[in-house]
Formats: sequence, structure tokens, C-alpha cells
Amino acid sequence: MLLQFNVTNFLSFKEETILSAYASADKTFANNLIKVGKDSVLPTIAIYGANAAGKSNLIKALTAAILFVRQSNFYQINTINPIVPFLLDENSRNEKTKFDFSFIHNGKQYDYGFSATNQVVYDEYLYEYKTKKPSMIFERTNINEYKYTSSTKKELSQYEEKTSANKLFLATATAWNCELTKNAFMWFAESIDTFDSRTLDNSFVSEFEKDNTDEMKKFMMDFIHHADINISDYNFEIKEADKDTLPPYMETNKIVNTVKQWKMDVVHKTKVGSEIRSFVMPFSAESAGTVKAFSYGPLIRKALKTGKTMIVDEIDSCLHPMLVRYLIDLFNDSEINKNGAQLIFNTHDVSLLDQDIFRRDQIYFVEKDNATAISDLYSLSEFSPRKSEDIRKGYLQGRYGAIPAIIPGGLEW
Repeated sequence: MLLQFNVTNFLSFKEETILSAYASADKTFANNLIKVGKDSVLPTIAIYGANAAGKSNLIKALTAAILFVRQSNFYQINTINPIVPFLLDENSRNEKTKFDFSFIHNGKQYDYGFSATNQVVYDEYLYEYKTKKPSMIFERTNINEYKYTSSTKKELSQYEEKTSANKLFLATATAWNCELTKNAFMWFAESIDTFDSRTLDNSFVSEFEKDNTDEMKKFMMDFIHHADINISDYNFEIKEADKDTLPPYMETNKIVNTVKQWKMDVVHKTKVGSEIRSFVMPFSAESAGTVKAFSYGPLIRKALKTGKTMIVDEIDSCLHPMLVRYLIDLFNDSEINKNGAQLIFNTHDVSLLDQDIFRRDQIYFVEKDNATAISDLYSLSEFSPRKSEDIRKGYLQGRYGAIPAIIPGGLEW
């Protein structure tokens, strides 16, 4: 479960930017919140802003940090990591980028962060909350200077020489089966993921392949029914690729043995005269919205079952606003979302700007200063709108910023 994410000097976010999932003292929809001890955590967060304001850059920052943690141990000494600083400033482009996470995994709360360029990790730390105050597991400064507690030094110090300047100590220690770092690392590896409209397509294939008991199929048909999509059944098949169907550059036994081909047909029931008949259609003939619905289904099922954090760039891509509302309601409903799953997304769908859907602290805005090209992230709760206020109307009128400044009039030809 993500509690807070801080980023400094990444793409358009030059200054420290904070995305907090901690709930405010607002009593609205209190039953929807995820309870963590005395704290409450938001199950969903919606992020709004004009085109090119930096909404996607915030998700790219999360993606870069997560992938760096996952892949760091596999780096060669000259591997470049995915960090890109704010480039429109002579100082910032040569400064470190900083990421900080607060999260909970398997009932344990951690603070973890690091600062790095695309070639060197300068600072890194991991703290665990055994009481109200965090306890240090390790600190790393000046690239290769480490600090531990008396109880962690013996276990962790042996991994120093195995961690090159471009690697994260968290990943290296975990790769050597270090119990002190394993749980924190596994949150990055398994319990948080980012998606965009491209990576979502066909993401269901791996989950459908593993569905040996038809549990996924039962869930998907229920999900499709709730989404009001006229599909009564589907048949999914997957097998190793046929060598004769592959392009010439892939015609090696090694590649053929790792490439799989899948096929799916869907069944539509329609009324023909007075008779209800079933027609089988190839999945490739379905609309982009239906493909997206099939892509979301397995991801949402997994998130709700495991308490995963899903972060989606442009959640409204190819989806009707009512279906997006349905996805949000699944996470906001504590009777359905029993394991603390989270859905964080950006969108342009202003129909969701409704205090009957979201609390004020669940809505964030991103605005870019066109003079400096710096993005700023802030919450609707900073404006303290009345609970009866029409926030959709206020947003479109520019009351909260984060809208495009359209210049009226014609164009010179």
C-alpha cells in the first residue's frame, strides 16, 4: 500500500513534489478509507491537468523509480538507469534526482528512498516502523559510505562490495537473500505497478493462460456483464509458436520455444426474428473499449485479491465514463476492497469531478508554469471547497487552475 511518494528533479517536476495517500481529517466517505492503525489511507486518487502539464510525468517518475529497484541488480557497471532530470535549467540537468516512498507491505511500514543520476546512486536509505518512530535498517551516502545499527551491521555490511556505484543496495542485498531488505524490495517487485493505454492492451493474456480452474473466466464474465458489454462467453487458447508462421529473423529453435501465440473468440447472443442465437466472433473484431475492458479485468481482480496499488496513465482512454466510474467504485467500496488495494490515475474526464464520488483529498491537480516549464502538484483540499460546491463547474471556470488557457479567435492562414 502506497502512503506517500516524493520526487525531486525528474522531467518537469524540478522542485520536490508530494503525492500523499494519507487521508485528511475530512469525515466524508470515512467508511471507504483503508484503516492503518490510527491512520486512514485513500483507496483512490484522481489527477487532473491540462495537456502537457505533467500528469504523465508524475507516473513516469513512479515508473522509473519502481523499474530501477526491480532491475538494478542486473545492471552491468556501465548500464544507464531510467532517470531523466529537469533539463530546462543548467543546474538541474546536472543535479541528482531524488525519490522517496512510504509504504506498507505484509503489515510492515517502511520509508525508502534514493538520490541518483542516470549513472550513479549517491544516497539511499531504508527505515522500518516498529513503533511510531522509524528504525534505521541502512543508510548510504557519498555513493559507497554505509551506516547501520548494531543489529543490522553484520548482516548487511557483506553486501557493500557487491553493490557497484550504479546499483541500489536494496536490490543487491535482496538478491543475496537478505531478510532485512527482502520484504521492502518485494513491495516494489509485486505490489505496485504502473500502466498506460499501450501497456494495458493484451495484458490479460498471461492471466488467462494461468486460469486452469476457470476462476478468472467466472470473474471476467461477471465483470463484462457489469460493464454492459454484450459478450456471453469466450474461448481462449495459447500455444507455442508455429515456426512456419514466424518471420525469418525469428526462425531459430531458441526463439520459437519462447514465443507463444494466442487466439480468442467471443460469443455474442443476438435476437434474430423471435429466436435468440449465438454467434462466435474473433476477439480482434471487438472495439477498442471492449479490449480495454478485458485488459482491466484481470488487473483489477489481482489488485483486489492481493491489496495491490495500480497506477494508470489516462484511465479514460477508450472507456466510457460510466465504466471508469464503476472501476473507481470497486476500489472505493470497503465491502469489495477488503485488502487495501489502491487505484491512482490521471484523467481528463470531468464528469468524475463530483463530491458524491470523491473526497476533496482524493483529487489532485497538475499545473505547469509555461514561463519556467516547471510542473506543480496540489490537492483540491487546499482550496477547502464547500461540500455542496460544484467542483466540476469550478474546475472548468479555472477556480483551481490546471486547465489549458485557450486563446479564442481564428488562425492566420
